[in-house]
Amino acid sequence: MIRLAAAFALCAHTVAAGGLMDRTVTFGALAYDDVETPIFVGERHPAIVSSSIEYGLGPEGSQNGWDIVPSIIDIRDSQIILTYPDTVGGTFPEPEFNGYVLDFLTDCVLFNGAAQDTANSTVELADDAIFVEGSKLYVDVGGLDYGPQVFVVVDVDVADCPLS
Repeated sequence: MIRLAAAFALCAHTVAAGGLMDRTVTFGALAYDDVETPIFVGERHPAIVSSSIEYGLGPEGSQNGWDIVPSIIDIRDSQIILTYPDTVGGTFPEPEFNGYVLDFLTDCVLFNGAAQDTANSTVELADDAIFVEGSKLYVDVGGLDYGPQVFVVVDVDVADCPLS
């Protein structure tokens, strides 16, 4: 009986999950014209996805004349919502990539896909602005206006993948 309970306890940690809730994630900003020589590499901010807002980013210090535009990132079970505080407004510069990278720190392929929820967003991203590489989700906001009335909503299709 004790062996059965121990075996069950070991299996419980590998149960597959189909959403982002309770997952470990790091978040940061990135800008580049050439991926090998980035213009700006933001700090990586760790969090565990919960029902609260995960990130409130602010300036991190200039790199090559670039810095973080304050933003608010709320990760939900199958969505990422980007908003901006009342204190900012403008247009993001447009290098090859200027945006956010979310890394969900897992060894499996986490996403079946990701796309903008245009019905709930106030700006429209380019067709190739959202892409996935393994467990990393990239959201390119280059060329977009930002400010307190801007909402970017990204829907994600999360694969069955053990929690990390």
